Amino acid sequence: MVARITDEEWDKLSPDNFETHSLLRAVDAVDELRDDLSDGEYATPPQLRTDLLKLHQLAMAVINEGSRSQVASLFELASDLDEQVSHMMTNLEEVQATLSQLTALYPDSLCYGGLDGDE
Repeated sequence: MVARITDEEWDKLSPDNFETHSLLRAVDAVDELRDDLSDGEYATPPQLRTDLLKLHQLAMAVINEGSRSQVASLFELASDLDEQVSHMMTNLEEVQATLSQLTALYPDSLCYGGLDGDE
């Protein structure tokens, strides 16, 4: 079964409305995230997970136990993780923007199941 779209909808699917190269930039953005989110050697968890657990340990010591000696370490690690996650969010926002731009071109006629026919 081949779905048909209207000529007007077809005309929207042009390089003027969507640059396909942006999908490759989205792939690059995901590749950057792989280092942050993929399991390590021997299936060790991502470093981000380990660092968040370390941050929790430091926060418990400082906030719950009153350990003043670890305040600097707490905020240094928190700042580093904030920067890392911010960078990750930027990459994900690039991917999301690309996908939104493409899905905005979704032909209405496909929403109704399309029609059988030739391309």
